[in-house]
Amino acid sequence: MKRFRLYAVMSAVCLSLLFVGCASSRAVERLNPDENIDLSGYWNDTDIRQVANALIADCLSSDWITSYRIKNEGKLPTVIVGRILNRSSEHIDTTIISKKIEIALVGSGKVNTVADYEMRDDVRDEKMDQQYNASPDTAAALGEEQGADYMLQGAVKFNLDRVGGKQVRTYYVDLELVDIESGRKVWLGEDTIKKQVTQPAYKF
Repeated sequence: MKRFRLYAVMSAVCLSLLFVGCASSRAVERLNPDENIDLSGYWNDTDIRQVANALIADCLSSDWITSYRIKNEGKLPTVIVGRILNRSSEHIDTTIISKKIEIALVGSGKVNTVADYEMRDDVRDEKMDQQYNASPDTAAALGEEQGADYMLQGAVKFNLDRVGGKQVRTYYVDLELVDIESGRKVWLGEDTIKKQVTQPAYKF
């Protein structure tokens, strides 16, 4: 009986040392946010950066901006960033793509940008609150929002081709800029991410 208890105690001590050793082996390394790292082959931050940069460059270099300014005495067009839908089988947070595009639009100086659909209700709630709680000379006026001329929206789609331990993962990101008044599409853009992922064969 004593021998059994001693064995149990020694086993518990060994397990504790094993867990402590495993816990102490964790390491954290800070990385450059712009570094291209692809561990799994799934959608990642490098893909977001690539498609956002490519699509916004194409959009801003298109002639729709010049056409609008010619028709409107040099005024900058106003754009609202709408929804980018995830039509893939993966979990993809498309709001990250939307925000990167919105940042690029604002920074370009070529267009005006108004609050997107996620922020718009918060802005309107604050404006309504000011009607009751702010002084009349500082409260934001109702009905004075700047209307958008165009809405930018799109979708992420995905295709998988697999055989054995090899697969090709293809992501298609489509954007379109729509004239809100007429419904006319003034710009269409697509960027494609294609990755080949090879799984090593397991040997036992």
